[in-house]
Parts: sequence; structure tokens; C-alpha cells
Amino acid sequence: MVILRSPVRRAALVLGLCLLACLVLGALEAKAGSVIQLYGAENVGTAGAQFLRLPAGARAAALGQAGVAAAVDGSAPFWNPAATVRTQGRRNLFFGHTAYAAGIDVEHASYHTHGHTWSWGVSAGVLRSGDIPRTTEFHQQGTGQTFQANMMVLGLTGTRAMTDRFSIGANVKYYQENLDDLSLGAPVMDVGVLYYPGIGDLRIGFVVRNFGPDMRPGGTPLELDGYDTPSEYQSFSAPTSGSFGTAYTWSLGGQTSLLTSVEFHHPTDYSESFRLGGELALGPHLDLRGGWETNRDEGGLSAGFGVEVARDRWRVGLDYALRDMGSFGTIHMVSVDLAPLLAPRGMR
Repeated sequence: MVILRSPVRRAALVLGLCLLACLVLGALEAKAGSVIQLYGAENVGTAGAQFLRLPAGARAAALGQAGVAAAVDGSAPFWNPAATVRTQGRRNLFFGHTAYAAGIDVEHASYHTHGHTWSWGVSAGVLRSGDIPRTTEFHQQGTGQTFQANMMVLGLTGTRAMTDRFSIGANVKYYQENLDDLSLGAPVMDVGVLYYPGIGDLRIGFVVRNFGPDMRPGGTPLELDGYDTPSEYQSFSAPTSGSFGTAYTWSLGGQTSLLTSVEFHHPTDYSESFRLGGELALGPHLDLRGGWETNRDEGGLSAGFGVEVARDRWRVGLDYALRDMGSFGTIHMVSVDLAPLLAPRGMR
């Protein structure tokens, strides 16, 4: 029997086993994709409301979206609601902006506060398409008119720390989509857990996002000559996904440390992927980040940095990320996280 007396050795063993499991699953997927495919790839295009899957917060995005265990900052409600009771300070105010493809802007904002065993918060996300030229079969260059496709989600977060190491949380959200004169609205939920085994700051997280009833646009479909017109629009499922991941911070001496984050991501309407991220802290004020998501047709690489300063007992975190989206180009993200500086920096 091997007795691991050192916390570092125990952490190395746990992370080693996690990485080994990821490599084994990856090898199985490459050799026989149906082993962990779980029918996700067979359902491509069957879920709507894809806006709900756009990442919120430049920090987690720069980590390859491996945020289920690593996001313990102001963006935590979007990645794992169970983490909101573990954030630094008693209150977090978060804003995020994404300059997406085709001139689309995406905004996220959240606020949450927590005590020793509880947390609550609110969050919101908005996608604005801008003016889109209207085209028809006979006016393929445009009719001179425009329309918009805008999306919005509002959420309420509640979290409970069951012990000093284990917490569970949930988001109750309402999604609204407007496409020209069509609109739909539907409730969805997130449920997550976060566990600290007691080995350094090792964190293990699991979350199921965006599960709820099928969605259907309101109104009556337009009648087309020569075709049978249905009485209502077709429904589609919510963009449900599940993620399981770990994160651990390695001390490199002095004020330098390395956060590593590994996550397995399973959407119901696309193939599974592994998300890998690293954050190198160069002292208390500067972080350099990089990440990679496997098995994605459009890019997968990401990078970024974060700057943190303290002013009047407030911690101000400014983060930037860029993501390679393949044929869609490079996506730029910025976010700001504000929190009272009531304790030394530790779990960021």
C-alpha cells in the first residue's frame, strides 16, 4: 500500500487519474466513436436557443470554456451556480461583452451575494443582431427593408453550502427570442454541484445546463400557395448539456502559480468534447491564460489575460479573451468583475 502523506502528492494523484480517464475516453472515441458518442452527434440541429450556449466571461472563455470547476468569480452563475457561494468577497458585480461574428453583439451581466452557507443572485444575457437586410426569392440582393433577430435570458440563482466543502446551486431562467415578427419564450434551468476534497484548492464540479420543456414559436405559419400549411410551428428541444470537470492550482514558488482545468462536455445535440485550460498567475495582478476544446469543427483554441487591482477595499478584475472560430474568424471578449476585497486573494 502506498501512503500519500504530502497534499501535493495526493493532488498529483487525483489530477493524474482525471487526466488518464480523459485520455482513455479520448482514445476510445477516436477508435470507436460510438463508445462515448451518446447519440449527441446524431442529433445535430435538433435543439434551438443556441444563444444559451454562448460563453459568458472572458476568463472562462480563455480557459477553453473549462469553467465548471474553475469559475469562482463573478461569472460563476453562468458556468456553475454552485460556485457562487465560494466566490471571493460577499458580493460580485459582473459585466461581459462579446464582439461576435457578423456584427453581432452579446452582453452578459450578473450580481450575486453570499453568506457562509447560502447565496442568491440575478443574471441576464442579451444578443443583438443589428439590422439584417431582408431578401426574397426575387430580391436576393435585398428588398431595401431590414429586420432583427434578438435574444434575451433572465435568471435567478440560489445556492446552498451543505458543508464547508460541498455546495449545490440552481439557476431558474426565462428565455425570450424575437425573429422579425415571430417570438417565443420558455423557462429553462441549470443545476450544479461543487466539491472541495480538501487537497489544496482542488475543485470538482458538475453541472447540467439549459434543461426544460420544448420550445415553439407563437402565432400561425404563413400560408403558401400549393402547400399544406400546418396549424402551428414545429417545436424543438432546449439546448441541454452536461459538464464534469476539475481544477487545481499549483504553486510554482513566490507569487507565481498555475491553475489547470480539465472538463468533459456533453451536449445533447452535438458530439462530446474535452475542454482544457491553464492560467499562469505572475504575481497578484497579472494572469496569462490559454485553452483548447477538442472535437470542434470551428476552431477550439483560445487565449487571454487578466489584470487585477485593489481600490478602496474593492477588487477590480479586467479580463480579455480571443477565441479562434475557424471560418467565423476571431471572437473578442472583455469582462469586468467587481467584488469587495475582504480577504486575501486565493481562489480566483
